[in-house]
Formats: sequence, C-alpha cells, structure tokens
Amino acid sequence: MKFRPEEVLFSPTTRCNLACPHCDIIRAKKKLPAPIAIGFLTDCKRRGIDRVGFTGGEPFLALDFLCAVTKRAVALGMYFNRMMTNGVWFRNTKDLEHSLNKLKNAGYDGSICVSVDAFHRQSIKKLIQFIRKVSGLWNRRNMVTIAYVAGARACETQKKVRRILSVFPGLRTYKIGLSPVGKAAHLLDPWNGKWFKEDYCRGPGNTFFVMPDGSVKPCCGYANENEELTIGNIRRDSVKKLLLNLKKNRLAFTIFNSGLSAIRKRLEKHGFRFPGKTSDHCYFCYYIIENVPKTLLKTCLD
Repeated sequence: MKFRPEEVLFSPTTRCNLACPHCDIIRAKKKLPAPIAIGFLTDCKRRGIDRVGFTGGEPFLALDFLCAVTKRAVALGMYFNRMMTNGVWFRNTKDLEHSLNKLKNAGYDGSICVSVDAFHRQSIKKLIQFIRKVSGLWNRRNMVTIAYVAGARACETQKKVRRILSVFPGLRTYKIGLSPVGKAAHLLDPWNGKWFKEDYCRGPGNTFFVMPDGSVKPCCGYANENEELTIGNIRRDSVKKLLLNLKKNRLAFTIFNSGLSAIRKRLEKHGFRFPGKTSDHCYFCYYIIENVPKTLLKTCLD
C-alpha cells in the first residue's frame, strides 16, 4: 500500500474568532480530549510516525490541548511540523504573552504559520504584534511563516502580504491553491483546461488528519469535509486498525494506490463526462465525491 502516514495533524477545535467568507468549517462544541490524543500519539511513535502538526479552527483557542500534546511529543522525541493560526486570536497583550510563554515552556519548537490573505479579515496591527512577540520569544527569525490562498482576489492578498513583509522582510511565504468548493465555489472556474499531475496525494500529504470528534482522514486536503474518506476514529482505533480500515475503504485505497487519474479514466470509460479539465487534484477528489452517482463510482472502484 502506498499510503505512508508521515505526520499526525491534530485539529482540536472548530472554534475560531474569525468568520472568513471562504471557510466551510462547521462550528461545533466538540473538542478533542488531550488524553485520547496523547494515547494515539504514543501509538503513532511506536509505528514510526515522528512528526506532529496543529490546525483548526483556531488552535490557540485550545491552548491546554496544544501544551499537553506538545509535552508528550517532546517526551517521545517527535518533531513538530507547523501550527496554522490566524494570528489575531488573543484578547490583549497579556493574553498573547501568557499563551505564547505557555506553549514555549511546553517545548514547542516547530514553525507557526499565519494565514494572511484577502479572505482573512485580520487587523494588520495585531498581526504585526503577534509576529513580533513570537519571533522575539523564540529568538528565531524563521519561526513565523506566511501562507496565503491564490487564485482569487490576488491584488488584495498581495497588498496585505507586502505590508507584513515591509515590517518583517525575512519571512517566508507559501502559496496555497484555493479550491472553489462550498462558500468559495463562485470565486473562480476550477476547470482550467489542464489535468492535475498525479502524485498519489503527496501534495496535501500522507497524514493522519485527526478531527475534533476523533475521526481520522488520510490527507489534509478536502478529506476533512468528506465522510467517504473517514478511515476510523482515535477514540476506538489504533494506528494498525486505521491502516487496515484504509485498505477496506475502496475510494481511499484506490486514490493512494491507483491514483485519481485512474479513477478519472475509469469514469470516462463508463460514460461520465466532466465539465472540463482541472489541475487541482483536491478539487477533483471533492468533485467526484459530490457529483458522481454513488453506484457508478462504486462500479469504477470495484
């Protein structure tokens, strides 16, 4: 099997202090208990998975979870990838300093990636304060990175990014393709005339994406919105069981072993016609789940 999870990506909460117009995350009261996450993390380490990341919602709104899991990851000798944040979650300077100190003292030393673009309606002043505090506390110029979505409202996005870089010229930036799904469906035409390059989902990453309810997806793309790609739940399933479940999930198994291109060709052979070609494989995955008749998709997967 080509699925090789290299990271555990925890989404401990769907809570967020922002309401971005392109975000489809459903706000819910479910929170991932730290003891359950720690047990799963320990199992992951035993199985050779040695990297941890955090996302949300806004992960800083689950600070106790972050610190508890961070301490366990340090004790296990695991590495941190990155933490995604909007950078303006704090109420005041005291709140910011308390939270950052608590996270640093827990042992977190991965990067902190701030989402900055036309869709994230943050105060630039608060963003600058956040970046300055993080860089100073960890004494690392490369501690903070900037991620922004591309493909829509690019001029507004670049204006915000340039403003941040004028204060912190050394920050690294990452471009993330904006897939037009859900609230973002009207922002651009995904059918751009070119088929995606097959990479067996290495792009979004081979990962255990753990949701606030404990459910696990095999990548960090749009799998988090699709129940068809759920491969288990850490409340009841071990790493070994999750891998066995993925083998039984015909869609996930085919994506990671035959590829999305193979599914596309089988669908076309059975008479299904796509609106065009798309270079966005995450969007394509989302599209076939949402638009291909279930019986036809099952036939092609079998």
